[in-house]
Amino acid sequence: MADMTTEERISAIQDERDDAREDLRETLTEVNAKVSAKVEHVGEDLRPDRIVEHHSAGAALLAGAIGFLVGTSSENRATGPIMIAALVGYALSRRGTRDAK
Repeated sequence: MADMTTEERISAIQDERDDAREDLRETLTEVNAKVSAKVEHVGEDLRPDRIVEHHSAGAALLAGAIGFLVGTSSENRATGPIMIAALVGYALSRRGTRDAK
């Protein structure tokens, strides 16, 4: 580089900068593609209807626990059993529609 003129040095530095920018763009594109794929996968797994479909027993137990807590702290004693029945019914209907397909 010592034998280069000022214009040649500037040109070489600009070429190096442009190469670095292109490498950065490529890396960001790859990272965005990987993140998008993972976000879509996680988003599918965390949908409430998917959780109820795949873990209906756990969802029923959770509904029971929530129903118990709400039912014991509520003036209306029917709230707990209604919540349990609603979630169990939902789980059964979702499982039934999935099995029918």
